[in-house]
Amino acid sequence: MAGTEFTKKDAPQIVHHEISTLEYSFSGPLPPPEILEKYEKAFPGSAKRIFDQFESQSDHRRKVEWRVVKSDTFAQIFGLVSGFILGMIALGGGLVLVYLGRSITGFSAFFLALASFVGVYIYGKHSQMAELKSKQLP
Repeated sequence: MAGTEFTKKDAPQIVHHEISTLEYSFSGPLPPPEILEKYEKAFPGSAKRIFDQFESQSDHRRKVEWRVVKSDTFAQIFGLVSGFILGMIALGGGLVLVYLGRSITGFSAFFLALASFVGVYIYGKHSQMAELKSKQLP
């Protein structure tokens, strides 16, 4: 490598890095008042638009939550009423079968329906107790 000369093209290049820092950080639906004030100065009317959007989104969320709660309530009541009606039909069917002389089949239908009612009641109580225990502070 004797006699080799470096040219400007071969010289190491200097790299410049620019670091920028985050001036503001916030979490939540609305920016802090200082930032809102800067938005308002830069774009007049923007603070009102931000608040209007926040209120609109909040109203929408409340309406969706209300619909969910309403439909869940309806589903629970419908399930309870349907189960009760089917159980009463089974109990009544069992009694009719006993009356018609089919005592083994009638008693089987009657006691199976009754056992279903009792089973659902016990399961529901057990679930409630487990939920209460999980919500209690340790």
